[in-house]
Amino acid sequence: MKQRSITSVFIVLAVALVVASKFLPYNIGTYIFDLFILCIVLISCFEINNIMEQANKHANKLMTVIFAIVNYAVLLISLEYLAYYYIVLVQIAVLICYFLISMAVEAIKNKDLPFRASIKISINTIFTCVYPVFLFSLFVSINHIDIYTGVEKMSVVLILLVFAITMLTDSFAYLIGRAFKGPKLAPHISPNKTISGGIGGLLGGMAGSMLVYALVANVPMWADLLQTYNLAWWHFLILGLVASVFSQCGDLFESKLKRIANVKDSGAIFPGHGGMLDRIDAMTFCVVVIYITSIIIMIV
Repeated sequence: MKQRSITSVFIVLAVALVVASKFLPYNIGTYIFDLFILCIVLISCFEINNIMEQANKHANKLMTVIFAIVNYAVLLISLEYLAYYYIVLVQIAVLICYFLISMAVEAIKNKDLPFRASIKISINTIFTCVYPVFLFSLFVSINHIDIYTGVEKMSVVLILLVFAITMLTDSFAYLIGRAFKGPKLAPHISPNKTISGGIGGLLGGMAGSMLVYALVANVPMWADLLQTYNLAWWHFLILGLVASVFSQCGDLFESKLKRIANVKDSGAIFPGHGGMLDRIDAMTFCVVVIYITSIIIMIV
C-alpha cells in the first residue's frame, strides 16, 4: 500500500510538472508535452504487443513502434500546414496506407505462412497502431490548438479536462463502489466493478469538468474562452458526463484485453499500479471525446 501511494504521488507530480511547463515562454512547454505523450505512446506500444502475445494474437511489434514515430512526425508536420479538423483525416489516411504496407511486409517476411495467417498478423498489428497509438496521440493535436483558436492556453484547459475527468471518475467509482457495493457492472470483464461505482464514476466525471469550468470562469486569461465560444456551465457538465462514460469504457476495454490474455497488469513500470496502459486506459478513450469536442467548438 505504501509503495502504491508513493507511486501515485510520483505520477501526479510528474503530470503536474509537465502541464505546468505549458506556461514556460517560447512554447517550450508545448514541445515538452509532445515528448511526454510520445514517451507514453512508445512504452504503451511494447505493453499492448506483450498483451497480444499472451493472448496468442501475434502482431509485429517493430511495425507498431515505427508507426508511433511516423504518426508523431505526420502530426507535427500537419499541424504546421493543415486546418485543425483535417489533421485526423491525414492520420486515418496514413493508418490505411500503413495497413497495406503491413500486409506486404508480412507476406514477404512469412512466405511459408498461409495468406490468411499473414492477414491476421497485419490486422493485429494495425489494432496495436490504433489502440493506443492513434487514439492517445490525439493529445498532440489538442496540445497545439492554441495556434488555431488564438485563445491563450486553451490547450491547457482541454488537457486539464482529460486529467480531471478521468482521475475523478476513477476516484469516485472506487470510493462509491466500495461504500455501496451492490450488483456487478461487468462481472466477466472486471469482477470488482459495480453499478454503484459506475454511477459514482459519472458523478466524478461531472465534478471534474465543473472544477475546470470554475477555474476557467475565474482566471482572466480564460474568461474570454467562455464568451468567444458561448460556453456555459451546463456544456461542461454534459461533457463531463459523456467523457466519464467513455473513460469507464476505456477502463473496461483494457480489462477485457488483459482478461483475454490472462494477465493482471499490462506491465510493471509503476510499482503497485502496473503498467502504462493500466494508467492511461481511461484517458485513451476520454481524449477522443475531448478532441471531438474541440473540433465541434471550433466549427460551431
